[in-house]
Amino acid sequence: MKIEPLRSYKPRDFALLTPGHKCLYIETKWGKQRFSGVRDVSNALLKLKGFTCYVPAGLERLKQTTKAREWVLTTWKHKAVKMTHVPTGVVVTSLRGTLEGSDDPFRDLNKTLEWLRGYGIPPASISSMAWKLLRASLGSEVSVAADPDITRASFFGGRQEISKPGTYEGMRAWDIKAAYPTAMAAREFALSLRKVDNSTELDPTQAGLARATVYVPRDLPYPPLPVRITDEAIQFQWGELEGTWTWVELAAAKSLGCEVTVLENYAPARTLDLFTSWWDMGQEGRNLSGASANMAKAIVNSTWGQFAMNGTNKQEIAWSDDKGEEPYETALPNRGMPHRYGVHIASEVTARVRTQTLLEGIYGMTTRPVHIDTDGIIVSNDTRALKNVGEEYGQWRIKEDIRIMELRAPQLYRYIRPDNPERWYYVASGLTYEAARHVFERSNEQSEISYLSLNDVVLPSGDSDNEVFLELLLQEARSLGVN
Repeated sequence: MKIEPLRSYKPRDFALLTPGHKCLYIETKWGKQRFSGVRDVSNALLKLKGFTCYVPAGLERLKQTTKAREWVLTTWKHKAVKMTHVPTGVVVTSLRGTLEGSDDPFRDLNKTLEWLRGYGIPPASISSMAWKLLRASLGSEVSVAADPDITRASFFGGRQEISKPGTYEGMRAWDIKAAYPTAMAAREFALSLRKVDNSTELDPTQAGLARATVYVPRDLPYPPLPVRITDEAIQFQWGELEGTWTWVELAAAKSLGCEVTVLENYAPARTLDLFTSWWDMGQEGRNLSGASANMAKAIVNSTWGQFAMNGTNKQEIAWSDDKGEEPYETALPNRGMPHRYGVHIASEVTARVRTQTLLEGIYGMTTRPVHIDTDGIIVSNDTRALKNVGEEYGQWRIKEDIRIMELRAPQLYRYIRPDNPERWYYVASGLTYEAARHVFERSNEQSEISYLSLNDVVLPSGDSDNEVFLELLLQEARSLGVN
């Protein structure tokens, strides 16, 4: 996999679209206008050919603006990626709710794009702009090459876990400020790996990985290592484990009293400080005002996941009727991507964040958390953090005081703040405020499975030998839509 510096700049106009029923509100630098009726909407879309088009959130709503059979939705792992209006060829991507709450979304969108334009990055999807920001930070070509047959097994998403669903009072949310980009810029990454003697130290400051057997004592409150159960689901387990993990995560397990026996060991062969310059650029975006900073954060946080991309699980959804009530799905052919040779970089990034959350958050607070989500935890409001507390990037900070919290599942809760006792605030991974509110109003469903996770679904922790419990969890996960 070769990552080349960004050399050329091709300017593109952009438009912000707000869909309605047989209508479409379009805003560009030339002004804003509402188009009503299928014919006028189609003509308006035709004039956007060559534009980069965005919706604030909810791509599928575009099918209501004209005849649904004119649209095709592309998904990856069942998540919407883009929407294409077939007659005009106009492609629309989502801003993923990053401008929610803005009093002028187009202004804030333009401000973020101006920041990127300063680095020669034209308007594109959030993922595409994220990758180009990395390329813009490079002074020369970077070659990344590690055997994906070895490294893919070490890649896991973040940890999401709850004590149990219910209502809690007097809570406090803590998180690591800019956890992912800070972890990325903390130290060098391996561009390639070499096999070394199994006795080689598992140095947590080096980006190595190992296939190992691990015994996790059953008296540990929280097992430290993830184990892949299905393509979409992982579980943190006690007992005898075998798998592939990064050195930083295996070293953390050893520090908690786990027994680690290395079966195959891989040390960095070539290393590079890949992300420090990129993070300097990313901080400029985070320092923009208002919703512009939220969009910049989303771009920065979309960078590491590019190293875990693969060309599988991609589908197209079209509709056989004009109302959009009869969808049909077509699986797209799998295709190889060069990113598979860099998956060990994504593994190292996520492991660094999981390890910091484990040691400083889960085991580093004076009481046990009731909710864990990737780089944040929720604990009682009298809990103290034992170390690394502050407002600098990479430090633990108090994010929110919570008067009452209704916890439905990992990444799914609502809460009332002490300073605003009349309003519920909603947290639901991947959903806008309104969509999250509707989830709570429509259903009382509760689960200890993080079924809304945007990466790996996390099953409740369990014993590696308890196959009956695991099968029950998998049955519940399938009922929640997890494959």
